[in-house]
Amino acid sequence: MSVTETVPQDQDQDLPSFPFPDTFSPLPSGTLAEIARRAPAIRVRFGPGQIPIWLIVRHAPARAMLSDPRFSRTKTLEFRPPLTGAQIPDPNSLLWLDPPDHTRIRRLVSTGFAHRRIEQLRPWVAETARRHVTAMTAKDAPADLRAALAAALPVDVICQILGVPEIDRENVRAWSETLFRFATNREAAAAGQKALYGYMDSLVRERQAQLAAGEPVTKLFDVLITTQDTDDGRLNEVELRSLALTLLIGGFETTAGVITNAVTTLLTDRSQWESLVGNPALLPNAVEELLRYHPLSMTFPRVATEDVDLGEFTVRAGEVAIAPFAATNRDPDLYDDPDRLDLTREPVANLAFGHGAHHCIGAHLARVELTEVLSALIDIVPTLRLAVPVSELRYELAAPIGRPEKLPVAW
Repeated sequence: MSVTETVPQDQDQDLPSFPFPDTFSPLPSGTLAEIARRAPAIRVRFGPGQIPIWLIVRHAPARAMLSDPRFSRTKTLEFRPPLTGAQIPDPNSLLWLDPPDHTRIRRLVSTGFAHRRIEQLRPWVAETARRHVTAMTAKDAPADLRAALAAALPVDVICQILGVPEIDRENVRAWSETLFRFATNREAAAAGQKALYGYMDSLVRERQAQLAAGEPVTKLFDVLITTQDTDDGRLNEVELRSLALTLLIGGFETTAGVITNAVTTLLTDRSQWESLVGNPALLPNAVEELLRYHPLSMTFPRVATEDVDLGEFTVRAGEVAIAPFAATNRDPDLYDDPDRLDLTREPVANLAFGHGAHHCIGAHLARVELTEVLSALIDIVPTLRLAVPVSELRYELAAPIGRPEKLPVAW
């Protein structure tokens, strides 16, 4: 029996409300796991308007939905959907564009995020990670690893890419954080967005003028400013500003959340941490397993532009579908004992960075950051441990990736 038959449309008034209380927790979601055991998708009510939508919890239909051009992100703006962190959508952002606009901008942007360019940045990322770890351990324990390393490194990396001067980075970080607290402080979020728009406008224009005057291309963002497509030309100022904001938001808060969760999980089970310390060669596999366990990509809804058969159920034209990657990456059909972290698990294709046209453009950069953070910690402070009982950790669930508010550590 299909899910459509299991949950008829005329019963929508009785549907559960999504997100569930534990949806964005980095801890395994019992609610999502229970749904995944029963069906590939269910109907739920979503957002401020509590509209009925499809919640897809299995890997195969989620992957099919994410790669199907009949599902639109742009159309979701018509009902002002809540995002993972309830931040304010930017309709000019790659996050919300459909082809052909998305295709044109993505093609121009992909040059700057080519694998070889990110690898050229790796030595600097590794050096910066080691600098933060050394500074943290030079002070008395306990330290808040989230603030000292997990949040500090992604800010440095994305600001380095964008060419944000060091003197401005604390302001940029603070403005960015407000966007993810839109649900709790709308006024601060709106003020932060306005400040970021103004700052990014001036940053883009200043760098354009410098490059036009003959300054060499030295930063990844310079590549994005100067890259030109034969047919499509270059990115205009509005597109560059939106791109800068997208990179900043995606490269800071989400990466910081994943690093925080990865380290928390490893230190919660000392055997996991000690296995990495004893055998650093496990790191490549461990990074992929940690990304499966703690997906980086945010969860965005999509609207079907026509009827789409996803196997065991059909999403009708105009209906909304969403696939929380915390569920799809623990699909019991794809992984044995999916709620168990296994650093020796052979990597299986997962949706840690999404899939299809909107697959995270910074996926390799995020992998590099997580790898170099763990490498620095293993090398410099192998005796790292939690400074408080796990039960005392307090979780921030309004951010795009739920994570501990602070991560007190000792060594």
